[in-house]
Amino acid sequence: MSYKHILVAIDLSDESSKMLVEKALEQAVPSQSKVSIVYVDVDHIVEERKDRQHYKEQLQQLVDQCDYPITDTSVVIGDLVVKVAGMVEKEHVDLVVCGHRDRSVTHLFSSAAKLVNNVSVDLLVVHLD
Repeated sequence: MSYKHILVAIDLSDESSKMLVEKALEQAVPSQSKVSIVYVDVDHIVEERKDRQHYKEQLQQLVDQCDYPITDTSVVIGDLVVKVAGMVEKEHVDLVVCGHRDRSVTHLFSSAAKLVNNVSVDLLVVHLD
């Protein structure tokens, strides 16, 4: 299946972010899909200018390591599921790539599980170690 617009939701940890982008690019390259990356800051309720700039720099470093054009990166504050679902609708995304860490207690309450129930497009959930 080919996708037109792939959204990668990352947590800005080096290894998992790289892994998620690589998985997205595996889907994007054959059909030359648009790829966007979003970092959702779920830990703050007010945006600090210095934090936003730091996150944008981290996103740019990730983009610079890719051998594929990624023109859209976003840093947003709020609930991951709400923000991603909104971007899916607004940006006409047809695949969301996100990660999941397997911890037995949090398995039922994970963001990935919530995305499955709230995002109306294909979802690629990548297991992160």
